[in-house]
Amino acid sequence: MSKLVTPTVYLTGYTALNMDGIVQYLTDTNQLDFLNDIDEAKSVGLSDGEILCSMYAKMCYASLTLGKNNNINKIRDINSNIVGTIDSGHGSVFEHCNINFIVSDCSRVFTHEQVRHRAGAAYSQTSGRYVRTDEISFVYDPILNPVKDDIIKTLNDLEIAYKNIEDKIGVKNIKDFTTKKKITSALRRILPNGQSNEIGISLNLRSLRHIIQLRTNRHAEWEIRLIYNQICDIIKCKYPAIFSDMHSEFIDDAYEYTFTNQKI
Repeated sequence: MSKLVTPTVYLTGYTALNMDGIVQYLTDTNQLDFLNDIDEAKSVGLSDGEILCSMYAKMCYASLTLGKNNNINKIRDINSNIVGTIDSGHGSVFEHCNINFIVSDCSRVFTHEQVRHRAGAAYSQTSGRYVRTDEISFVYDPILNPVKDDIIKTLNDLEIAYKNIEDKIGVKNIKDFTTKKKITSALRRILPNGQSNEIGISLNLRSLRHIIQLRTNRHAEWEIRLIYNQICDIIKCKYPAIFSDMHSEFIDDAYEYTFTNQKI
């Protein structure tokens, strides 16, 4: 029978440093002193992605180490450089770092909204053309609690009807995969937008800052707020410098996140 589910976010990947290549570059360009900055940044909890973003930002001004730019006589450490980059609005350097998630037990309502965000994003979603439904798992919004029993009955009735249609059309016994795929694709039209599926999401950190402000806003849809609250719990620990200006307020059973510097 059908069941009610809640979305869960999993951190599955992120940009990491290749120290062999970095050491070789710093050796060839006579900038090995920057390794001390990397060690210091790691000692205060900065991530590889933040270090990489800062490294690229400093390269723009030949300020990895002193002596490469005659216009400067002082350089910032990596953490201060990131804060300064945020303050100045030069967010393009944060596009160098990507972070990867899987969102499980999310609805098509959520995925339709998420994939509207195209810049700096990549998606891989459960295919309704290839994956046939055995059980309706439904992403349930608690605002519907007054009619919860009616929803469960409707889902159970729909699941029974769906299986009866499957049996009548004989999709399980079809050997030709092309035909089976076409029928599977057609059958999914019966199922609700709230049906559970999975999506893999990859975002660069600049895009993520932008989406967080939009999708944790108090006026955003319930499910997307729930998912981005989970994402924020992950990234504010993983990238403490790049998200150091993020603030939260608990509104309507979820956190609304905003940034002091919104121009990046």
